[in-house]
Amino acid sequence: MHFEQDSAESSLFDQPAEEEDSDLALKAAQAKHKVCQAQKHLADCILEQYQILIHISRRRAEAANQRLLLADLNVGRMHSERRRKSGITMFTIRA
Repeated sequence: MHFEQDSAESSLFDQPAEEEDSDLALKAAQAKHKVCQAQKHLADCILEQYQILIHISRRRAEAANQRLLLADLNVGRMHSERRRKSGITMFTIRA
């Protein structure tokens, strides 16, 4: 009977320690949740940054392609003008 009384008393003493452990475990889980939220927010920010950099790179590539197209057109125009002038020169020389 003495043993039963000691068991009952020790379980009463253990209960606050278990509750304290539970409270600490809950706080640890809440802190981990906050860390996960912060990591997700950071990942979202990094993703947004890369999307903006991709957009900038695409605009620069489009601008470079436009300059290349314009340069190709200018070279083609100069080439046809040169042929046209050469044809006129050849025509006047033969005549």
